[in-house]
Amino acid sequence: MVDVDTRMRELEHRFRNILTIARSLVSQSLRSAKSLDEARATIDQRLEALGGATEQLLRHDWKAAPLREVAQNALAHFTLYKDKVRFDGPLVAVGPHAAMTLTLAFHELMTNAIKYGALSSMAGAIDLTWKEIGSDDRAEVWLRWLEHGGPPVVKPEREGFGTRLTCTATGRSLQGAAQLDFEPSGVVWTLRAPLAAIHL
Repeated sequence: MVDVDTRMRELEHRFRNILTIARSLVSQSLRSAKSLDEARATIDQRLEALGGATEQLLRHDWKAAPLREVAQNALAHFTLYKDKVRFDGPLVAVGPHAAMTLTLAFHELMTNAIKYGALSSMAGAIDLTWKEIGSDDRAEVWLRWLEHGGPPVVKPEREGFGTRLTCTATGRSLQGAAQLDFEPSGVVWTLRAPLAAIHL
């Protein structure tokens, strides 16, 4: 049985992690926004995603949750597009740290898909698929966000916060590598990370 002091230290550590993430989201949102109104809206959306991830972790007593549930929860508040995203993959347990990271990445990808990508068109859709590769201590998770049916894709002239979050920050946080490709037929985001890191 976990004693009270240990439990309190765990809660303090988790709270500090969440606060650090929130500060980073606010800082980066302010830095990249073109106006105060845009910054306010972006911050609200990103903090809502962070709050949703926290609520899910609390429901699971801060233990692992299935990847499908993590993804669905991350996109749940995009109610107008709930039938536009298809999920397919085996049961993969996602730990609290990875759940936070993936939730923010999924939220960012979804926001960009609505503004500029596949979901800016009535015919657009997204396939989110994943699988396990390898076994034992070399096992990895391969995950792909594939947009299709939208307008022709044009690669942005500069790398924004969303790209840094979904690629650099996500890859580093999960001890793997994430890549965003602007294919003419649709944006493709891929992630490969050790299964052990996904379980954290």
